[in-house]
Amino acid sequence: MSQGLVAASEYIPKREALLVKVDCSDYLIDYYLHRRTYAPDTDPSHDAKLKDLITCFAIHLSARTGQETHAWTVHLVAETPYSLFVTGNTGLIDESGIARGFIVGHILTDHIRHTDVNSIHAQFTHRGSTFNSMVRCDTNDIPRMVEQFYAQSEQYPLRIELSATSDTALGLVALPEHDEAWIQSVNLAGLASSQEVPRSPMRTVHFAFACDCSPEKLLPFFRGMSPESLNELYGDDSELQITCPRCGKQFGVARSEIAEN
Repeated sequence: MSQGLVAASEYIPKREALLVKVDCSDYLIDYYLHRRTYAPDTDPSHDAKLKDLITCFAIHLSARTGQETHAWTVHLVAETPYSLFVTGNTGLIDESGIARGFIVGHILTDHIRHTDVNSIHAQFTHRGSTFNSMVRCDTNDIPRMVEQFYAQSEQYPLRIELSATSDTALGLVALPEHDEAWIQSVNLAGLASSQEVPRSPMRTVHFAFACDCSPEKLLPFFRGMSPESLNELYGDDSELQITCPRCGKQFGVARSEIAEN
């Protein structure tokens, strides 16, 4: 059974920070199978950006309260406009500190406006309330963008280090009353392997690459449309091909299904 993307966090007392260790190896198997099926022509550079974003997003979710649903849309300056989208949730955290959530992402290339600014647009929902923020970034490097997002929107530091040789990453997330000088200067790889810095396990989250999209979920939307709007939408076609904006999965919605109650 796949372990998914595993994000294990440890609390560092006195420094008031979380060290998050991420392993994407199992997750990327499902990720690649999905994108090979639904987005086989993905630009490799776009794919690399999305994978970096998913990894950074896992670090972000690992430091959040359980069952919060977050979503980021990242707009990047490019000759051919495209955006990245990622959303996820940690799920319930049990008494042993284990949680099973999901993270899913997609590369958006249709009807994307040209932009001269790299930016992150964030939204999260907690207990029925939705919060939004937007941060402009002076780089298109995903880890650095996320660090800038934290500095401006979250108002505390975050450091991210992606491995150049494996599907792993490290994150250092500041907590209230953190030691900012230490967080900004400590060597992350050295910290992760150190036996001298005291730290205690907090939680381990297994994020699956999963999306609950389906034609059935769209039927209420189509059934709420007027006959004139449906005629305009379908034209002479008996079926529409829909692409899920969260994961890129494609499926058909037959016009005959809309008339069924």
